[in-house]
Amino acid sequence: MAERRGGGAQPEGQGTMAERRGGGARPEGQGTMAERRGGGARPEEEEGHDFGQEATGLSLNTEESAGSLSVSRDGRTVSRPLTNPPDTPYRWYGQTASPRSFPSGRHYWDVEGSESGYWRVGASYPNIETAENEDWLGNNYRTWALCRWAHNNSYTARHAGKETKLSHAPSCRRIRISLDYEAGCLSFYELSEPIRHLHTFTAKFTEPLHAAFAVWASNASVTIIS
Repeated sequence: MAERRGGGAQPEGQGTMAERRGGGARPEGQGTMAERRGGGARPEEEEGHDFGQEATGLSLNTEESAGSLSVSRDGRTVSRPLTNPPDTPYRWYGQTASPRSFPSGRHYWDVEGSESGYWRVGASYPNIETAENEDWLGNNYRTWALCRWAHNNSYTARHAGKETKLSHAPSCRRIRISLDYEAGCLSFYELSEPIRHLHTFTAKFTEPLHAAFAVWASNASVTIIS
């Protein structure tokens, strides 16, 4: 997708903090705070970590409510409609992104996913689409996603169609997404007690990023709680 559109992120692992310090590319998912501090892997608990500036007032475009997607009046919740409007193509999958973008800096936003259903949260470059499988969140070089699977209570991380199964089983439906644009890091944390780091993507970002959300089936939803 990125090549056809003339841009997008470089292959994952390029342009990371490790490379700029002469350490070479870091394999996906190994950019934890503990490793960057030189202490090696440790239990993924991130108490006291500075996540950046909270993205207060983050919302979605309520005009995007259509056949495969429903956005609440306050623009804070995205879900699948129970019925499809007449003369609207049915899709079992719907996704959207925030109008607000993050072209630089360090920011975070918190979301809460439904107990049932299948959903993804993450970030995307502008002009997120829903038409084909390769456009879905995490299936291309323009999007990054944490995926929550209800049928087996598990997480995966997905970018450019590459999926990584995460070892930590979901214990909380609240997720924090933390962006450090200049460092090229997009991190996901579970807001449990204590807060747990789930995964970090590393990339050289080349366009502004938007908060992105995807839901499957009529029992799935995601709410912005920042």
